Amino acid sequence: MTLAAARDISLILLLVPTCLCALVPAAMAFGAWYVAYRVNRSLPPRIRSGRSLVQRLRDVTDRATGVVTRPIYAGEMQSARLRAMWRELVSPRGPNRES
Repeated sequence: MTLAAARDISLILLLVPTCLCALVPAAMAFGAWYVAYRVNRSLPPRIRSGRSLVQRLRDVTDRATGVVTRPIYAGEMQSARLRAMWRELVSPRGPNRES
């Protein structure tokens, strides 16, 4: 048996456990999606209206979080720009270039 043939056989033998390892998480994810889909379809209307309220609350919370964090990110970006400009002023050849 040549080395190429042994390589081919070992690849074929390793393919089976690899496919099984990929199949189990995929089946679990599909099962979770299916259960969530079925439960969502069978919810009574009162619970669905509660879900819409929770979704609206989530949207308001996301917007408020954006309003609060936007200045923090802007300040950090400005700080990074100033640090980069300072590095260029102090070292005209740049921080990572050789002289």
